[in-house]
Amino acid sequence: MKSFFLFLFLFSILVFALSLFAPEDLILYISAAAIHVGLLSISLYFLWKSDLGTTLSSIGFPGKLKTTFIFSVLGLLSIFAILFIIGIMSIVLGFNDQQKITEKVADLPVSILLFAVIAAPVSEEFFFRAFLVKKISSIINPWAGILISSILFGLVHFSYGSIMEIVGAFTIGTILAVIFHKSKSITPCLAIHIFYNLLAIIVMRFLA
Repeated sequence: MKSFFLFLFLFSILVFALSLFAPEDLILYISAAAIHVGLLSISLYFLWKSDLGTTLSSIGFPGKLKTTFIFSVLGLLSIFAILFIIGIMSIVLGFNDQQKITEKVADLPVSILLFAVIAAPVSEEFFFRAFLVKKISSIINPWAGILISSILFGLVHFSYGSIMEIVGAFTIGTILAVIFHKSKSITPCLAIHIFYNLLAIIVMRFLA
């Protein structure tokens, strides 16, 4: 299976490169699919144990319902509280480019938004939390894993053209990484990520 995931990762790189030459209305779909297949496949390549059940168990999936609920609630409350404070500070300092994110989301097709809620959180949590946090933690220490994975998570959100999006993604990434480290389970991270993306899209697309 590891060789299959490696092949899938290399294939996703090829597809992403070819997507740059695709018709304009298809570039977004193909490139997004290639990126997230790549993230998931390279994660599974390094995380893979003897079988799927063992692999998922090694990252705490599905985990205990009570633990998932407690960490999910704590994570969401932490995200909302910290992002609220950051938002207030950005307004006070006269630096708030949140509108760029809203405009970007407003232009995205519904299918891409659904992808952002259902599929993207899975590939991103497997890569940034289950893989990067664990891997860097084993090489250096847990806090290095949390910090480095969160910085990278923030930087990959540069495509929105918003500094606030990068700061926000870094903040969310840090909280998710801490939750993964403390809970030993990817499940609350998935729950938080999916719920947050859904709520953010609803607010920006229909209420903003």
